[in-house]
Amino acid sequence: MMTGMSQKVILFFMLLILPAGMTSLMAEETSADTKKNQAFDTFYKGWQAQSDEKFEQAIDFYKRAAKDGSAAAQYHIGQLYEKGLGVKQDYSLALDWYMKVAQEGYVKAQVVLAEMYSLGKGVKQDYTKAFFWYLKAAEQGDLGSQVAIAQMYENAEGVKKSLVKSAQYYEQAVSLGSIEAKTSLALLYISNKEMDKHLEEGKRMLKASAREGEIQAQYYLAQFYLKGEVFKKDFERGSYWLERAAKKGYAKAQYEIGRMYIAQDGLDLDYDKAIYYLQKAAVQNYADAQYDLGLMYYEGMGIKEDKKMTYRYWSAASKLGDKDAKHNLEILCNSYPDVCK
Repeated sequence: MMTGMSQKVILFFMLLILPAGMTSLMAEETSADTKKNQAFDTFYKGWQAQSDEKFEQAIDFYKRAAKDGSAAAQYHIGQLYEKGLGVKQDYSLALDWYMKVAQEGYVKAQVVLAEMYSLGKGVKQDYTKAFFWYLKAAEQGDLGSQVAIAQMYENAEGVKKSLVKSAQYYEQAVSLGSIEAKTSLALLYISNKEMDKHLEEGKRMLKASAREGEIQAQYYLAQFYLKGEVFKKDFERGSYWLERAAKKGYAKAQYEIGRMYIAQDGLDLDYDKAIYYLQKAAVQNYADAQYDLGLMYYEGMGIKEDKKMTYRYWSAASKLGDKDAKHNLEILCNSYPDVCK
């Protein structure tokens, strides 16, 4: 049996040992915190250098921070290699740096990898890999990735088509406040017979998105009203929403409302408004608008005849692949060679 004195001795030694162990643990934690702080400080110096466009300094700081475990530094190194800033552009090295931190759960890197594979940027286009990385980012709550996953399920890109799963991911994005996702979900419900039970919900959502100012919703709502599809045909409402989208800068809507003012397709003839909207669309490289403006200047339709302006607009449309503009441009230059110099 242990005596009182022996118990006191053992307890005394335990008290001596315990603080020593705790001290060691605290030292390790302090060391880790110090290393983490050093990595952040070095990364921040790199970020400042990059902001000042001192890219060679930036990559030096980033590589030092990366050695101390900075995921942000590794991501930025990938960016610099991808863009060829401070180093020779090298998509392969960019991919390697992105991959390192993406595998560790760094969302920004996961999104960039997904985009690279989706667009075939610096790598062979691979929708399956794009889907994989978008899914990783979506699972961490990345809004854009949730929308991308919804679109890939909807269009069967890199994954088997599933409108149900597409709707689920759109709903997640909507819950995070994405009005664009609300429009996409509404169109999914409206445009697919498989989703007929959600048709009325889709119509309500589309109207709500349009009222909230979402341009795509305004444009498609206009189309449905003008064509009498899904909604009862209503020219007044259709033209109202089309002009709303045009005023917010949607090129396709600007072109279509401009054409309506010329064709008197339910609107009174108004060349000033037509030219105004067509020019807005043309500035955004909308080829059809450029072609029509060229024709209006050629014929002096609602505007002073000006063959040089015709050349300007048809040249722009031709460069964008408009075959009619290219054909007419040849005729113009044969008839008025001085205009094309």
